[in-house]
Amino acid sequence: MRATQVAFNQAASYCAQVAWDEGITNKNTLHHRVYGPTRLNFGLGAQLACCARDKAAEAVRAVRAAPEHRDRDTDTMMAKTCPTFRDDSSVRYDANSYTLKSRDRVSLNTLSGRVIGQLVLGDFQRAHLYDMSWSIGGAELFRRANIWYLGITQTKADPAPDEPTGWLGVDLGIVNLATDSEGETHTGADVERTRQWYMGRRAALQRVRTKSAKRRLKRLAGRQRRFQKDTNHRISKRLVEYAQRTARGIALEDLKGIRVRVRVRGPAQRARHSNWAFAQLRAFITYKAQRAGVRVVVVDPRYTSQRCSGCGHTERANRRTQAEFCCVVCGHAAPADYNAAINIERAAVNQPMVSTRTHPRAG
Repeated sequence: MRATQVAFNQAASYCAQVAWDEGITNKNTLHHRVYGPTRLNFGLGAQLACCARDKAAEAVRAVRAAPEHRDRDTDTMMAKTCPTFRDDSSVRYDANSYTLKSRDRVSLNTLSGRVIGQLVLGDFQRAHLYDMSWSIGGAELFRRANIWYLGITQTKADPAPDEPTGWLGVDLGIVNLATDSEGETHTGADVERTRQWYMGRRAALQRVRTKSAKRRLKRLAGRQRRFQKDTNHRISKRLVEYAQRTARGIALEDLKGIRVRVRVRGPAQRARHSNWAFAQLRAFITYKAQRAGVRVVVVDPRYTSQRCSGCGHTERANRRTQAEFCCVVCGHAAPADYNAAINIERAAVNQPMVSTRTHPRAG
């Protein structure tokens, strides 16, 4: 399986280089160019060769379609580079190169023929895998700490979203991960505290540089990321459940490119900003809402944090601190994230700027 993993990703890197050099983005065109050399030089079977080609073509297309970014130090446009794949990257399987069998077994195509593996399934995974309302698609095989994982894709048509009777505005941030227009705040204090603990622990172990310290570093790898992912799952679930219960849609800010636009000062702020998983939280909210039949809209984020939800006056001076908002015209005061969430809600319904909420929801 390791030999298959290495050969597959080297073949994918080769296919990507050919597509990049020759300006190919179509999978069929790339197939005629790389299929023979891929099978001959890397020993892949027909189906794995096609999967490597598809992985490469999609990666090249994604890089070419991505917006260009400027270097912050030189203010010049950063050149795009051809995507490559590490030898330990995932192996893609389509429906013809792996087979699910009885008793939770799976048959995988490798360089040495078919290999039968035993799937270790949790209750949640087993329930969905054997639910006939889901269609089983391709899979990704990857290895973490000498354990092989198979990520199987399943598809199911989303229910038609209900017509919302109103909107729940959600402001995403770093100090407070999410604040809704009903006043409920999901603080990021635990995430920040966990991040600092792992950062200090990693630094201490790296200074020791013993074999036992290196083993401990391997065990720590990924724990912070998994903790933050779990936090985002819980926040998104709570928001979607509340919107579904109150027959409302969810309004989010369009934060695309926020990492490029926001300036940070100092290594501490830079570390915290780079660990801000707002895109993951937004993705979790979106897909959970789709499964629940809750409509999601994206609104323009400009001035939502500077506009008064009481009178509509917009000025930078309204935002006194990160946490406080006080309008310099009407004197309306509120937590800054809560004020922004109300503005996001109103942007979704496009109603006049008239304050309708005075107190956050209790609890």
